[in-house]
Amino acid sequence: MDSPFINVFLFSFFWAVQIFVSKLAFIKGAEVIPFTVQSGLVASVMITLYIFTFKRNKLKELLGPFLALLIFASAVHNGLGGVFSNAGISLTTAINAAFLIQFSTVTTTLLAWILLKEKMTTSKIITILTIMIGTLFLITKGKLTEPHVGDLLILLGCLSWSTGNVLVRKILKNHKIDSDLVSFLRPISGLPILFGAIWISPIFPTATKILFQKNLLDIHLFIYVFFNSLFAVLLWIFLNRTLKIASASYMTMMSSLTPVLVALMAIVFLKESLEPIQWFGVFLIIISGFTTQILKIEKH
Repeated sequence: MDSPFINVFLFSFFWAVQIFVSKLAFIKGAEVIPFTVQSGLVASVMITLYIFTFKRNKLKELLGPFLALLIFASAVHNGLGGVFSNAGISLTTAINAAFLIQFSTVTTTLLAWILLKEKMTTSKIITILTIMIGTLFLITKGKLTEPHVGDLLILLGCLSWSTGNVLVRKILKNHKIDSDLVSFLRPISGLPILFGAIWISPIFPTATKILFQKNLLDIHLFIYVFFNSLFAVLLWIFLNRTLKIASASYMTMMSSLTPVLVALMAIVFLKESLEPIQWFGVFLIIISGFTTQILKIEKH
């Protein structure tokens, strides 16, 4: 479990399964904000039970000068990132949203270069461009729709996720703290921001306001909430374990495998199919993953 590849693969796998479960829930009629809030609450219970069962003796590691920064990073990632992305999704097309969410590969690598002094080489830049081109082909078939206001909000969501991840990497790299404890703080720090967004939602544009003003107590799809929460906890754990032992740019570049795994699950379980240009996108993403390993970007 000290292998960066094993940890980032498990992170990507559980993220893909979590996305797939969410997709099934939305097909069944789940509303974005109630589903997100309920998942956050259930995930908080799950990660708390895990920490107090298996990591209780390490809780004192949180009592360091970095705690405030860690809470801030978790709030930015899970709170602001969630609010911006959900609002953006409501104001743009599904195709644009699916592609732009992957833009966090670019924002994380740039922030890691600026704040963590991680290397920025020509080969690394080419690999990132290849990842984005492959993602464009896989998700959009090479065609984006016209720009929307929501596109900007999703990019702000990507920036929030990247900021949170880079700050967490900085803390985990420089301090002796169990990475699972960071996962413990993620939903606890993020939920207050999400509840705050719901509270001020009357001032949002109509399309977004409707998204936030749904019945939070509707639990008829709770089975999907449960499994979404479970896989969210697992992806948080392996995300932070990756950030403990590898560079932030490695984590985000290798997580580009996530849409490939989602596509494969859709093919197997939902009987969806890919066009030739999408298979070419899969090929580019996988080749980029091999290149990321060969360049040893986990050590940058």
